[in-house]
Amino acid sequence: MALSFLKNNLMKKDSKVTVVFLAFISIFIVIALYYNQNSFLEAFEAKTYDLRFKSLRGAVTPSADIAIVAIDEKSIAELGRFPWTRSQYVRLIERLSAADAKVLLVDAFFSEREAQAIDRSFAAAIKKAGNVVLAVPFDFDKQLRVTGSTHSLPEIESAAAGIGHINLLPEDDGVNRRNMLLIEENGKLVPSLGLKGAMAALGEKKFEPGSFEIQLGDKSIPVDGNYSMWINYAGPPGNYPRYSFTDIVNGRIDPALLKGKVLFLGATALGIYDMRVTPFHNNTPGVEVHAAVADNIISGRFIRRTGLEALLDMAFIAMLGLVTFYLTMRLRLHVAIPAVFLLSSGYVWLTYWFFLQGHWVSMIYPLLAAMIALSTGGSFRYLVLDRSAREMRSMFSSYLSAKLVARLEKDPDAAKIGGDSKEVTVMFTDIKGFTSFSETRSPQEVVTRLNEYLAAMVQVIDQFDGTVDKFIGDGIMVYWGAPLAQPDHAKLAVACMLEMKTTMERLGIKWKNESVVPFVIRGGALSGEVVAGNIGCNGKKMEYTLIGDTVNQASRLEGAAKYYGVDFLIGESTYLLTRDAYRFRELDKIRVVGKLVPVTVYELLGTLSEPEDNWVKEFDAALALYRAHRWEDAANYFATILEDIPEDKPSKLYLERCNYYKNTPPSKEWDGVFNRTDK
Repeated sequence: MALSFLKNNLMKKDSKVTVVFLAFISIFIVIALYYNQNSFLEAFEAKTYDLRFKSLRGAVTPSADIAIVAIDEKSIAELGRFPWTRSQYVRLIERLSAADAKVLLVDAFFSEREAQAIDRSFAAAIKKAGNVVLAVPFDFDKQLRVTGSTHSLPEIESAAAGIGHINLLPEDDGVNRRNMLLIEENGKLVPSLGLKGAMAALGEKKFEPGSFEIQLGDKSIPVDGNYSMWINYAGPPGNYPRYSFTDIVNGRIDPALLKGKVLFLGATALGIYDMRVTPFHNNTPGVEVHAAVADNIISGRFIRRTGLEALLDMAFIAMLGLVTFYLTMRLRLHVAIPAVFLLSSGYVWLTYWFFLQGHWVSMIYPLLAAMIALSTGGSFRYLVLDRSAREMRSMFSSYLSAKLVARLEKDPDAAKIGGDSKEVTVMFTDIKGFTSFSETRSPQEVVTRLNEYLAAMVQVIDQFDGTVDKFIGDGIMVYWGAPLAQPDHAKLAVACMLEMKTTMERLGIKWKNESVVPFVIRGGALSGEVVAGNIGCNGKKMEYTLIGDTVNQASRLEGAAKYYGVDFLIGESTYLLTRDAYRFRELDKIRVVGKLVPVTVYELLGTLSEPEDNWVKEFDAALALYRAHRWEDAANYFATILEDIPEDKPSKLYLERCNYYKNTPPSKEWDGVFNRTDK
């Protein structure tokens, strides 16, 4: 005993060491992936950035200082095909100067000459306004080094209050999440159009670039090594006030709405093709991206992903990994998995809270750490720690259904002696001629064939959620609706019967190819109320089973199927529950042995989607004549059916009855019920 105790303690100690080792290895793997910025995981992380905007936070109120002068469909319709003559821009600048707008940032450049007089007029209007900023696009190589630029005509650009670059560099998936606030050209840093707008709004003339920030007055703008700032979008397209270009130049906009505004002029019409993909929308006008950059700087609403956020990421990777391992080791998996799900959901909410505070904390890597910890810890527990419990469940499952084992795991009290009333469908099946088969075969061959047959039938029964109650020699008792309620228990049973028939046909072909006589099965089914529960001696031997008249009658129907020569005989209660989906033939009204109340029985033919044979209608007509005591007419109908289908045993039986009743008619009070004399 001492040696056994020592061995168990050593195993437990080794298990604890292994668990700690697995936990730290899992966390190390995720931190290594994070450190190397795995491109696959980074793509998912970027999508969570978009998710936090569109699906979690939604739109927020943008800066009241910013508005859009839109080159929209209305303007193109009124002013003509775009691009327009620069005379239209002169009219716009004059209107905005009169309205006392703070600055006009033009998301366009004018690198080609139009006409000397018009160009001079345009330059003069820009110079007179003194607050017009023009755009400059840059060309880059693959290393983001400037290889060229496109400026407006010298006389036009020199008249402007400044220039701002309009380069938007989307991520690998095409989404614009960052903006390079500064681009170096010939040793000079050129600000972006958005940064120029913010400078005008804040009254700042200069900026001071640093390693990971740009100082603008008393504002510190967080950037990376390329002077790129994460854009904190205020909302989807149209979130900023838009004023149509044509409405301004034609005096239809109240000047008070334009006074003191930072105005971004750009295309919003789809036909001009200046649309960008943002976290909010796949068709966002590029001018609104520049406006969003200016909005972030003016309001100080930044998104930071710096060294502090990296430390938080690694701390959360370690925390979620360790906590998940702890939960997995302490709780059963069916409890640990929901617990880890709740933990992960809480962490997602925490990352969203950080996001609202302006910090991009990783969502993917800590969740990946939790997933790896759950799978690794869960596998270790399943393969090592829960082995004895699994062996016990396996032992019970050898003679109880999986559903019963699951129920007993959840509710051990269910194993007590007693029962409940249940609405179920019960089915009995057996093999035609099995007794004679077994008498002419060796015991080994009988058992082998029987096991092959039973294995195939159990697979079909499991497919339709049935529970095998017991094997009775070559017979099977199956039920639906217990221990767990199944509202469609009757339809499941009927569908199972049809699939059993199909499976037997496939087995028959296999057995014929093996030169073996195939089995043919028959069965009976009935729906009704039973008592379902554990029957037996508490602590010794118990069996979950069904008891009641429904079970007895279902067994009688299986025996009656042999008399009528049909594969499956269905009771009236099952027929009423399934006739909207399956096709039946009414066979007879019978009293089974030991019962006074007659029951109507039916042959299962197939589904309603299958075409109905004419002979079934003829059989129904013949049956009606038989019950009307018209023996001669009924006999003729049954004889006609047998000419087409000689093997139809119900027609043979009724033909014999008609011939008998012609000579020995029943009493006038006869109710058409046939009394069965055997089981």
